[in-house]
Amino acid sequence: MLDKRGYIILKDTCKADYNLVLSLFKKKAEWEKRNEKEYFLNVRLGLHYQKRTYKQNAAVWELVTVIFQSQSEEGRKPTEEEKYGLYLDLLEVYADKVPNKITGGLRPVHISESNSVEGARFIDGLLYHLATECDLEYGTQVTVQSVLQEWEEWRGSLEVDPLDYKDIDCTDLMPEAEWRQKHPYSEASGKGGNIDRAHIVSRGADTPDIKKAWNWIALLHEEHMEQHQMGWDAFLQIYPHLRGRVERARRLANKMGFEDKPRRVLPVKELATEALE
Repeated sequence: MLDKRGYIILKDTCKADYNLVLSLFKKKAEWEKRNEKEYFLNVRLGLHYQKRTYKQNAAVWELVTVIFQSQSEEGRKPTEEEKYGLYLDLLEVYADKVPNKITGGLRPVHISESNSVEGARFIDGLLYHLATECDLEYGTQVTVQSVLQEWEEWRGSLEVDPLDYKDIDCTDLMPEAEWRQKHPYSEASGKGGNIDRAHIVSRGADTPDIKKAWNWIALLHEEHMEQHQMGWDAFLQIYPHLRGRVERARRLANKMGFEDKPRRVLPVKELATEALE
């Protein structure tokens, strides 16, 4: 929250995180005293539930527009009224539901009130609808691929991908049968067809990890074979929006991710690294 002085006040929910923050600021003070100069901490906060982002909001309306165009005989764009009407219909099918305090039943969560996890699950539903129910023209295919690439890049930036889990609290990993049903298109190219459940960490590298949803990625069969032939480094040159997901799986499997490969020898330890020791 923001206090009257304009400072952001954070409430810790994990003792380990709290101790890390204290250690970072203590080390910052020691460095400043030792070097007689000011240092700034560059910290990334992993907030599991965030308000849905502007990009998520924009993605929803782009996808609703494309779905309408695919259903229209002349392929025209919807009016605002038509777009909102279709959006309401899609909410009923794909959005998360919350209790209706008036009727006692359930109502869908609108994108305007959703957090980032609820927004993610709705967008995933729209992409599923496009892959299974819509016949797209070339122009609309380009739009969907553009949204998909930004979407996959955003998912890869998260420490926990909500779409790897059955529940909104991200505690129960999705089983294989449900995962296959929800991935009718390639996460690389956005194309439908013969979809493989590819492994990021290979079977030979870490057998226990092949059964975890965070280690799976949906690829066309030919893309899967291409990845095996060229390796992840080269494959990600073609599909860079998948890099975050691949690196996260490597970290979770205690593998060396691309960003962790040695690049140069540092003369001194970085501030965050020293604080963790």
